[in-house]
Amino acid sequence: MKHPSSMKRARDIRTLAPVGVLLCSVDAVVGTFVKHARSIKPARGVRTVAIVGVLFGCAGVVASSGFGSSGGAAVADKAVPSKSSAPVFTHTLRRGQSGSDIVTLQTWLSDVGYQVPATGYFGTMTKSAVRSFQVANRLFPASGSVGDRTSAALLAAVSKTAPKQTAPKPKPIRPASNNSAGMDPIPGFSIERDDMGVDASAAPGAGIYAPLASVLVQVLPDWYAGQPLLLFRFDNTPAHALSGYWYVAEQIVPVTTATGTSFKAGQRVASFADSGTGIEIGWGSPTSNARTLADVTDPGAANPLPGSTTVWGESFKQFFGIK
Repeated sequence: MKHPSSMKRARDIRTLAPVGVLLCSVDAVVGTFVKHARSIKPARGVRTVAIVGVLFGCAGVVASSGFGSSGGAAVADKAVPSKSSAPVFTHTLRRGQSGSDIVTLQTWLSDVGYQVPATGYFGTMTKSAVRSFQVANRLFPASGSVGDRTSAALLAAVSKTAPKQTAPKPKPIRPASNNSAGMDPIPGFSIERDDMGVDASAAPGAGIYAPLASVLVQVLPDWYAGQPLLLFRFDNTPAHALSGYWYVAEQIVPVTTATGTSFKAGQRVASFADSGTGIEIGWGSPTSNARTLADVTDPGAANPLPGSTTVWGESFKQFFGIK
């Protein structure tokens, strides 16, 4: 799954084309060039950086000339992506906007104590909550809009107040009693390997149901191989659950992609699609890159060997009576 990333330093800039101002001596020209070359922070994909010198009292312009490490053609290595510097949202969130990012924002604000209904619309109430959060965290000016600084601070606050988003300690897991109606979200499915959740398949059109009363909080339309992920939040997180969120992804046809939609326990949320890579269902997380709980501390669970079992998949199966 691809994620937005900010500009990063290229590994190796092989060509610098300096444009300077003629200084009084060659030593002065070289010294000024080195000083300014070291202060430039190149962006990804930059092949040439033009450096403008500062006039120190001597007139004249020096035409730029190529500088290469090997004297050959200038080549810039591909930039190295980094998840840690990726912005939380792809654009600034402000009053009047709507969509899944707004639902995520509203959910996070509520999680850290600024109660806002997850309507998916950025209105007066959401702006007021954002401003209160900005003032409390000294994010000035407190404009009520959510840029990179505010979203990063909010994500950090959510992470601190989500104790269940960590690796679980070994403890007995209580399965759904008697596998009551609505608790098994994928009845009739063939259960396959575990990974970040439970892999399964069924006949096209087979139903996928909410294991407990839940609300749809986010939709990732291209989570894997062009297939979506639906992230839900339990209305009331049950005791001993590893997370207050659950997800279902890949070979699905959602009943709706309207975030904020509520589902009762046992209500259909999606159907098994005609083609795809099977489904994956399990504990979710609103703060991880993959929106799965496993991705918080165990991203390697994403691609296990056939027949593998993981704590993430097994706990979800036991909790909701999936067989």
